[in-house]
Amino acid sequence: MNEGFTFLVIEPIHPSGIRVLERYGRVIKLGSGASWRDVLKFCGEVDAFISRGFVKLPREVLEASKRLKVIGIHGVGVDHIDVDFAVEKGIRIVRAPEAQTDSVAEFTVGLILSLLRKIPLADIAVRRGEWNKKYGPLVGSELMGKTVGILGLGQIGRAVAERLRGFKTTIIYYKRNRNPELENLLGVRYVSFNELLKTSDIISIHVPLTRETYHMISFKEFEMMKDGVYIVNTARGAVIDEKALYQALVSGKVAGAALDVFELEPLSPDNPLTKLDNVILTPHLAASAKETLERLAVAVAEKVIQALQECTTSP
Repeated sequence: MNEGFTFLVIEPIHPSGIRVLERYGRVIKLGSGASWRDVLKFCGEVDAFISRGFVKLPREVLEASKRLKVIGIHGVGVDHIDVDFAVEKGIRIVRAPEAQTDSVAEFTVGLILSLLRKIPLADIAVRRGEWNKKYGPLVGSELMGKTVGILGLGQIGRAVAERLRGFKTTIIYYKRNRNPELENLLGVRYVSFNELLKTSDIISIHVPLTRETYHMISFKEFEMMKDGVYIVNTARGAVIDEKALYQALVSGKVAGAALDVFELEPLSPDNPLTKLDNVILTPHLAASAKETLERLAVAVAEKVIQALQECTTSP
């Protein structure tokens, strides 16, 4: 079945995805810590990139990739790719967002619960030999009865809303294009961006990073929020202005934040956010369940192969 394609796997993926690719050609694998300059060494001989989004693919790489026809992405965002130039060159970008939706939604709800009930702080306290249960700093808040504002109601935002219904929450959402059908299906209410900021007890972010969403939550937006609001971000770090978030956390305007994504990754140990105990920090893990990584690797590999076959058979 080998069709002679050459694939460059830029970051390590699940072996099941590699096996699918190997049935259709040669696979070149870069190790962890590769950069776009490492990609340049091989780009002239490959038909497709498989990317997990950690390595930037700027114009220089795409321009040098004379044979490149397809980029397969493990994820939803494409902010690591010069998309305009890829489109100009006729390079197809394929994704399998459905393969990771449930995993990210579960992780998001886990962060919300951990944040409200201060589970990480409680774990640290017990390890220190502390056992302060009553009216102390470990007393959190219930999720039940809260208003959750979902910023972006795509596949992941919808999946989060579905899960939150079981917690007896009020769910509101904002996205550029209102979806009345989904409102009825999920029992959610559409509000303006400003109203979501003003009325939410918890804000969960599920928008892609674009020119329009870069720092869409900054100093002015935090001022509009309720005192004691909680922020959860499993989308893209640069949607939030981290300097503004830090100030809001220190002042108490924001009671707590759970962040799986950051403006610069990996997060520096010197980042001021790491010094705050009302912040949960995770290393871009939302889609990294064992089952998800395998499902995603196979689905993206299959879509890349299908796209390559279509490219070679089209006139």
